[in-house]
Amino acid sequence: MPLLIRLADASDVESMAGALGRMIPRDRGTIVQVGSAAVVKGLVYAPTGGIAAPTTSLPERPGGDLNWDYRYSWIRDSFFSVRSLAEIGFTSEAEDFRRFVQRTAAGAADGLQIMYGVGGERRLTEEALYHLEGYRGARPVRAGNAASDQLQLDVYGELLELSWSWHRHDNSPDEDYWEFLVDLVETAASRWTEPDHGTWEVRGDGEHFVRSKVMCWGALDRGIRLSEECQCPAPVEEWRKVREEIRAAVESDGYDEELGTFVRAFGSKGLDAALLLLPKVGFIAYDDGRMIRTADAIRQQFDDDGLLKRYPRSDEEGAFLACSFWLAECLAHQGRTGDDRTVFDRAVSTGNDLGLFSEEYHTQTAEMLGNFPQGLTHVSHISAAIAMEESLPSVTEE
Repeated sequence: MPLLIRLADASDVESMAGALGRMIPRDRGTIVQVGSAAVVKGLVYAPTGGIAAPTTSLPERPGGDLNWDYRYSWIRDSFFSVRSLAEIGFTSEAEDFRRFVQRTAAGAADGLQIMYGVGGERRLTEEALYHLEGYRGARPVRAGNAASDQLQLDVYGELLELSWSWHRHDNSPDEDYWEFLVDLVETAASRWTEPDHGTWEVRGDGEHFVRSKVMCWGALDRGIRLSEECQCPAPVEEWRKVREEIRAAVESDGYDEELGTFVRAFGSKGLDAALLLLPKVGFIAYDDGRMIRTADAIRQQFDDDGLLKRYPRSDEEGAFLACSFWLAECLAHQGRTGDDRTVFDRAVSTGNDLGLFSEEYHTQTAEMLGNFPQGLTHVSHISAAIAMEESLPSVTEE
């Protein structure tokens, strides 16, 4: 906590950066970015490498029942966290999380869950505690999370992407971990045609979410690349065939020719802010016309006073802050300087006096909603800041 308190003092940024091992970029706005790194570091459970929030039952709707237990290590959110930390020099966290996942999944894809307890616990049965009340009277308080039993196909791609990034930092998979990765790729190859619950862990029946399909594509793509570069044995030709099948399906069933955009799920005309992540795995270029139109449509349809909702039918919750940072990152990679800064600054303005961000934000009441501090928001802030910094024209000193 002292680290976070000291971030409020701009004069102390250089010593703080030194403590974090982070070079300060030229833009003074990245003071909060250093704070985000401190937050994410603070959410790492050092004994195991798991990354989790410390809160439960902070409502997404004031006084309502959208109260979830966040005290677990989600593969998706942890993947974003360790990748962002690695981008600013904290590579050991990636290795710790890699070991955490392999250990808790018992080294096999069929044992993989989408989340675990920070100690590797697997039984996360959700229980509603009606005799308790959460923040500002929200009920019910929940312990455990039923989403732990969901099928979320994106986790295979996220783990392969993490391994690919780790390999590019001169840490290639050893024989045991490669066996685990092959199992993950094979599972993605065999299950990508199934409906799942998607990035947002939608409760009820699954759908054929486009981002889930793209992350299965990413699992196969990264598996092929790792096999070739590391000279590790794998059925690469079979993987290439499935990879192209997934691309063909997404570009036909996951794209609406009339709208000129990607869509939330096969057969849908709706959008989803998670589509802003499609370029991050290399499925499509940021400046591809289809992606530009998709980003513009998401911005137009989901705008909430300069922030973004995350998907249709989300009126009952606040703007989802990570989505605004995803949009800023996307605009930066598209060369839309100025536009990216507008979106970025609006999202940054929702932080408190210590630069801490929540999961969501109620624009009418200026109230933080949901998990706090939200790791996914902070790591998305880091990625957006890096993308914006890299998009700035270089300055040549005379």
